[in-house]
Amino acid sequence: MSTLSFTQSEYARKAALEFIQHSIPASLWNKHVNEVRQLKQSCTQHPLFEHPILTRLNNQMLSLDQLKFIHLNYFTAIVKTFTDILSMVIYQALQLEQHENIHHADRVHAKAHARYLLSLNLIDELGFNTHELSLSSPAKSHLIYYMDLLNSLQVQPLNSEQVVLEAHALNQFIQDQLSSYNGLLLILACAELQVIQFSEALRVNLEKYNPEFTEGYYACHGVVDHSEKLANDNNHEEDLWALLTQSYSCDQQSQYEKLIQQYLQLWENFWSKMHQITL
Repeated sequence: MSTLSFTQSEYARKAALEFIQHSIPASLWNKHVNEVRQLKQSCTQHPLFEHPILTRLNNQMLSLDQLKFIHLNYFTAIVKTFTDILSMVIYQALQLEQHENIHHADRVHAKAHARYLLSLNLIDELGFNTHELSLSSPAKSHLIYYMDLLNSLQVQPLNSEQVVLEAHALNQFIQDQLSSYNGLLLILACAELQVIQFSEALRVNLEKYNPEFTEGYYACHGVVDHSEKLANDNNHEEDLWALLTQSYSCDQQSQYEKLIQQYLQLWENFWSKMHQITL
């Protein structure tokens, strides 16, 4: 019997993904698939995902104090604002009502289908247990789980004196894209890839000091694996690329590529700073 939760199941997403594909002409979809595949490839091949700190984390080489410092900065860089980004891209899906790619009769429907897929991500973030809804609670939201982790680590999340400029730069880059639907989709897709690799590495290193540190926040991140965990980052990432395929504009290809490179470079800067400080 499958142990997948509702948001992890392909049946939760299948109808929405099929509508999204058929909401634009087939020739346009096929063209966009190739273009978006190139964008994703440029993302996955970025040097960020070969960063030397990944080896150190996966080999449990960082001290607990060093991990505390990283977790404080990671909070500012992405954790604190992740649901802000998701909420804003759900709002900005209103742009689909006027989108020239989409069949005129499907434009309002497109907004609803996009918001459905994005909301699967959001409800995971907000603490809904989609194995059993009665177990849901805002106390189980990823943000609160992270705050609980910081508390267990005896880290003050609002201690801005130890937050590096590189963490603030990531936050500011996101703020500058809040009005762009496609910009936010790209940022979220890149962020999911970053989370899949770096959160797992952080979890491995933390486990060295106390297995309880890997409960809560780290138990709900990663890829779908038919365990009882609610991890679902790979499905959410795939949905973001599908939504971009629908709303993709060919004349914006260079801008999309530039945004990806800029955002991932900011992440590389962040992890290089963490690497340097913890040597």
